[in-house]
Amino acid sequence: MFALALFALPIMCADWRYRRIPNIYLIFIMYWVGAIRIISGIASLQVISLAIAASILGALVLRMGVGDAKLFIVLSLAINLPTIDSLVFLVTCIYLGALLQIVMMWGLKSVIPRSIPMAFAIFFGSALYLAARGGPSLQQYADALVNSR
Repeated sequence: MFALALFALPIMCADWRYRRIPNIYLIFIMYWVGAIRIISGIASLQVISLAIAASILGALVLRMGVGDAKLFIVLSLAINLPTIDSLVFLVTCIYLGALLQIVMMWGLKSVIPRSIPMAFAIFFGSALYLAARGGPSLQQYADALVNSR
């Protein structure tokens, strides 16, 4: 996660300005994450395979950029998602980040954008996922309210 945090701002600036994510950043991050995954191991090979398939599908069907697809794969490896539910939650957080970005751009320019640079949404969504992952679930809050008497 250190490499992702280190290169988050340069990647977002490059994606915003040129609509491209330079491969040099992704290669460095992949070396860093690869070394950590070799040492720590991969939580679920099925989830990583599904993340790769989802990013390829996103690039082909949703017209997501190839750099964004590679960034999503590296991010999935860095977070080391244990279950398919966590992958779905991560993708949901990324789409919430994209929705927030669309609303912000619409508010600033008064025009709904036809395309957005996805690096911001990917980093924002992953931060949202990491922040929400450690907290108790909504069911635990409901149980605590019911059993508080």
